[in-house]
Amino acid sequence: MNLRPALTAALLLAIAAPAFADAPDFDRPGAGFATSVLPAGTLALEQGLPSYQRQRQDGYLDRTYTADSVIRIGLGGPAELQVAGSAWNRLEERGMGSRRHAVGHGDTSVGLKIAPGGANDGGNFSWAALGNVTFANGDKDFGNGAREVSLGATGQWQVDETHQNTLYANVDRLKGRNSWTLAPTFGRKFGENWMAYLEADAIHDAEDGNEVQAGGGVAYTIGDHAQLDAYALHRIGRHGPSMIAGLGVSVFFGGTR
Repeated sequence: MNLRPALTAALLLAIAAPAFADAPDFDRPGAGFATSVLPAGTLALEQGLPSYQRQRQDGYLDRTYTADSVIRIGLGGPAELQVAGSAWNRLEERGMGSRRHAVGHGDTSVGLKIAPGGANDGGNFSWAALGNVTFANGDKDFGNGAREVSLGATGQWQVDETHQNTLYANVDRLKGRNSWTLAPTFGRKFGENWMAYLEADAIHDAEDGNEVQAGGGVAYTIGDHAQLDAYALHRIGRHGPSMIAGLGVSVFFGGTR
């Protein structure tokens, strides 16, 4: 199943749509996702510019650059459709006396987000769940090689007007094996436009074993419908990527009023 045309069409639709005020929370950056959904008939584009990952394994050093995209579409009520993928990836690999690079696209996923306890309902606690199916339509160096099913949930505690804490839990099932992630984040607003957070990701990978990533990021809102972000995570321990980092932009698009 090739979903690249669907992802491309969604990107073009988002770019062409008019933007207006009252943007909801974006899912970027950080582990997990916002505990609110988009209003019915509106769109958001969340784009990596790109992300970077460095990993040394089996005598090879891999550097991967990924322009990851997520299109969010408000369905009405507590529901939101998400289409995600990476139309461009670059791998640089060296080791064992050899060197190579590859360029291609990644797998495409389709997901449904439900936020029965949305962040806009008032109160100090809100939560949302997101289920995804990822199709094995990516190039060899950038895909899973099989269909993957994921289910995640985020709980958010709004401590006060400037502090919020979240806990994200997720399970991925690929080739009959499960990988788990549990990630708390601690965020703080600075003025009207800046937000910063600290994050720790505890991961049980079905192939690579247990790993922990720790770091944080910042986000800066532009006007009332866009956001820039930057983040970095570093490995603690012996397994997993030694560095994950990225820049991103998110834009909210709405229909005609």
